[in-house]
Amino acid sequence: MCIAVAAWRCDPDWPLVVIANRDEFHERPTAGLARWDDGSGIIAGRDLRSGGTWLGVSEQAGRLALITNFRDPVHFRADAPSRGALVSDWLTGDWDRVDDRFDRSSDYNGFSLILIDGPKGWIVDNRTMGEPRAMDRGGYYGLSNGAFADPWPKVDRLVHDMRGVLDDGPPDEDAFFAMLAKSGPAAEADSEDAPVFIHDSRYGTRCSTVVMIGKDGAGSIAERRFAPDGSLSGADRIELSYRG
Repeated sequence: MCIAVAAWRCDPDWPLVVIANRDEFHERPTAGLARWDDGSGIIAGRDLRSGGTWLGVSEQAGRLALITNFRDPVHFRADAPSRGALVSDWLTGDWDRVDDRFDRSSDYNGFSLILIDGPKGWIVDNRTMGEPRAMDRGGYYGLSNGAFADPWPKVDRLVHDMRGVLDDGPPDEDAFFAMLAKSGPAAEADSEDAPVFIHDSRYGTRCSTVVMIGKDGAGSIAERRFAPDGSLSGADRIELSYRG
């Protein structure tokens, strides 16, 4: 996943809204959004090569997690543990407290995480942060493929557009998907011209996801998947009853 924005306790009726695009090589095997059938309680897509995921929720635990990777080819280690497993472990509770794995975060290739546990949320960055950062109520949090504090024009544009929708009324799933579909050719991710949706036959946007959780815990997670030519190849939507 190369871009994600979370609105955390910005709207009293919709305390958690997340929109995200996953960018990946089209050849990488992936399963679409589903309730996992392994008893984990995870609702997510699945990376069939490493077994983890990039964004998911657990209704029973009241947890959400998403990850974006650092663009850092010089320090990439092929033998590093799977970053996607951090997401699935958070959702199952195998990773319980946010501090539990921070001391070992340097074992992984570069990443940024948004972790939600009921009424609490954190940003975790294993390259530039000395400790997890608690998310403030009423904040918009955007991630792409670098440090959380770095300027990312496409993230700023997506935050602006998302804020406009939430300021005008209840969240609008179709409007969020339209924001995530603003396409263009691959470009330097931190450039002014970088698109939100990458249209490329080899490496591009594989799916868009919208998560909306209401104050009563009712909500949804929706995913739209895309073929190498950018056409829609599948879609799923799952209603949630979220404990958090």
